Amino acid sequence: MAKSLNPHAAGSSPPPPTAAAPLTPRRNVVAAVAATLIGIFIGIVPFAAGLVTFLDPLLKRKKSAGGEDSKHQTRRVASLDALPADTPVLVPVIADLTDAWNREPNQLIGAVYLRRQGDQVTCFNAICPHLGCFVGYVADRKVFQCPCHTSSFQLDGQRIMPSPSPRNMDELAVDPERLKQGEVWVEFVNYYPGKEDREEKPS
Repeated sequence: MAKSLNPHAAGSSPPPPTAAAPLTPRRNVVAAVAATLIGIFIGIVPFAAGLVTFLDPLLKRKKSAGGEDSKHQTRRVASLDALPADTPVLVPVIADLTDAWNREPNQLIGAVYLRRQGDQVTCFNAICPHLGCFVGYVADRKVFQCPCHTSSFQLDGQRIMPSPSPRNMDELAVDPERLKQGEVWVEFVNYYPGKEDREEKPS
């Protein structure tokens, strides 16, 4: 006897109806978006605060660098009584090096020649304007001379021609008020070598 093809025949139960997926209520979507925004805000606030704290030294340094007083700092290099008369003396320039986060005290940043004439002092950067070597002083000839490429300079810093140096020695300003008090303070600046006109290096 043939089996019945009727799916609802005796002995078989119909399959349960498929339930439709419930629609997400609109208020649940709004709540999810709000929770996401609140989470983002909570994460951004401490990050922004940390970033400001991290960059604070840089911002302060940039602000201070904009002032005229901070561009060229005068530095004490000697006492007037310690300088011999009319004889150039090589003196180191010491300073505290400070970047955004670190401070290194008493670091050598350069050298200068000081020449005393009475109560007046002339100051020259000891770097040769040719290629940046340190200039020496030849006492028996009374000239400054670079050991690298034989650039020579008179006591007043003028080039002795012919010379490979593109300019005279770089003269630096001496604080006249402190000089009256017996202290030699100079406005220490480094300039790029190899240029005819002085171009200041960033400090």
